[in-house]
Amino acid sequence: MRTFLISVLFINIVFAQSITDMLDRSVEIKDTKKIVCLGPGALRLIAYLGLQDRLVGIEKLEKKYDLKSPYRAILDKKAIKSLKVVSQGGPGKMPNLETLITLNPDIIFTSFLSKEQVELIQKKTKIPVVALSYGASYGGAKKLGKLEAIKSSLKLIADITGKEKRADELISFMQKEEAELAKLKLSSQKVYIGGIGYKGAQGITSTESAYPSFKLLKLENKILKGKKGHMFINKEAILAYDPQIIFLDFLGKKIVKEELKSDKKIYSKLDAFKNKKVHWLYPYNFYNTNIENVFINSWYIASYLGHSVDLKTKKEQIYKMFLSDKGLKVFLEANPYNF
Repeated sequence: MRTFLISVLFINIVFAQSITDMLDRSVEIKDTKKIVCLGPGALRLIAYLGLQDRLVGIEKLEKKYDLKSPYRAILDKKAIKSLKVVSQGGPGKMPNLETLITLNPDIIFTSFLSKEQVELIQKKTKIPVVALSYGASYGGAKKLGKLEAIKSSLKLIADITGKEKRADELISFMQKEEAELAKLKLSSQKVYIGGIGYKGAQGITSTESAYPSFKLLKLENKILKGKKGHMFINKEAILAYDPQIIFLDFLGKKIVKEELKSDKKIYSKLDAFKNKKVHWLYPYNFYNTNIENVFINSWYIASYLGHSVDLKTKKEQIYKMFLSDKGLKVFLEANPYNF
């Protein structure tokens, strides 16, 4: 019996995997057959890698089959509906620790939870917790840009769960898209992005300095004058800046339309409105960043700045890569964006 117990202990030690997560925490992992995801964006990355069948619990927010987050097209409605709710969901929202203990997953992946929260969950449940990141201002400790943090998070999940081939495929695709977009020669114009989703839908004054679709095209949201991250600016600042082209996020469409109606005297003075150069883009943030939409929006922006591209083909190619054939079919049939 003693020999047997020693053997079991040895096996557990040998097969335990030690990793460093995106909050620079060292975590010991023994298995990944049962997964729970907590916080904005964690389930998205799990779904991209085809790990949704390992879920044993889910946040209440993730049960809503809202395709403003395209990755939800990958999820099986019936399977998701049957999963036990472990949290209401949302940035920085703590889960029900008793439910987690009862479900006893092998691993918990988190996003947009603080290091203190992650440590507390692991301490109380005795379950390994791995923190992911969408960038320094989106829950990560490492000073990485959004897309680099996402790639690192995908690779981290893949190394833990054995999905290296799928992660390499996604990362290689992202790098190829980045290289193609960086080569484009576009007309030089003053641009602005508004209606950026931030903890929900927002209006025209909601913007972001490091908007990834601009960065991929080497464009700058110069209205923020060197300020970093997401910001709410005032209407007068937009009027003073007077962008030649305005891009608006679809997520804020209802709010933006109401603002344009109530503040018509202000916005009608802008060159972009006078010249009909105001364009809608696909939702950038909806329960964290829609990565496929970042690339699709980049191609749409490039087309509005003079680059000739088959947007329908490019869009389907990108969605197919992130959502798979099945997810692409579901998503296109639902046609959730109508503008």
